[in-house]
Amino acid sequence: MSGRLTRERMLDAVEAQAGLVRFALAGGGDPGVVDPAAGVGSCPGWTVHDLVVHLGTANWWGGANVREGNPEARARGMRGVMESAPPIGEGVSALADWYAGLAAEAIRSYTDTAPDAPAWTFAGPGRADYWLRRQLHETAIHRWDLEHALGGPAATTPLPEDVAVDTVDEFCTAMYPLTSAARPPLPVTIRLRAVLQAPEGLATGAEPVGASDPGVLEWVLPGGDGAPEVEVVGPPETLALLLWGRVRADAAGLEIAGDRAGLDAALEAGLSA
Repeated sequence: MSGRLTRERMLDAVEAQAGLVRFALAGGGDPGVVDPAAGVGSCPGWTVHDLVVHLGTANWWGGANVREGNPEARARGMRGVMESAPPIGEGVSALADWYAGLAAEAIRSYTDTAPDAPAWTFAGPGRADYWLRRQLHETAIHRWDLEHALGGPAATTPLPEDVAVDTVDEFCTAMYPLTSAARPPLPVTIRLRAVLQAPEGLATGAEPVGASDPGVLEWVLPGGDGAPEVEVVGPPETLALLLWGRVRADAAGLEIAGDRAGLDAALEAGLSA
């Protein structure tokens, strides 16, 4: 299996992230306080309704690629799923129910399918567990978008450190090599190092389900020939949010050494575009 999380841990984590999406849409027990037309600052041009429709469709698509089991072709049907979403005028409760059904269907697909079963992936023919990992991190980042849009930075739920480490790892080793292939080289080589913070009050033996050693916590996004270097050190969740364009280099907890101007230029251009 690719990645730093066991299959058991990923299944537990993706279910938790999808549950947090539903909880956010429930508005603390009063869905009437959630405005589906509210803007999502971290996804310019999107409303809460747009964000949840995108995420529900993406979750469905991950499961569909697993269910179809065709390593040579991606699953079809995304447009139909998007069009099946309730209109914005039906309110957030209908939207939450629609999302919950799609997320649950995808999670059942990951649970019921062997992790090494064949599946199409962004990198070509691959394994079913590629989509479990991909949709875990897709859901985690967009769950942050949703919580941030509805309640600001203080309302976002911390991402478990082992999951956040794998979010960084997936970006650096799986997603960025694909998205950067047709783009100009970075103006700077970016070295990333995650620093773990032991959770206060965590009793011995209370590690997350399926937790394992996170491994080496360093990654490199190479710049062009002769490019200067910059090192970014900080908590894994903040590094993940930085890579996905959700926070800036001045985010709390990050330490920058080296070519800061080159880093800012790379971030302004977008590492995930």
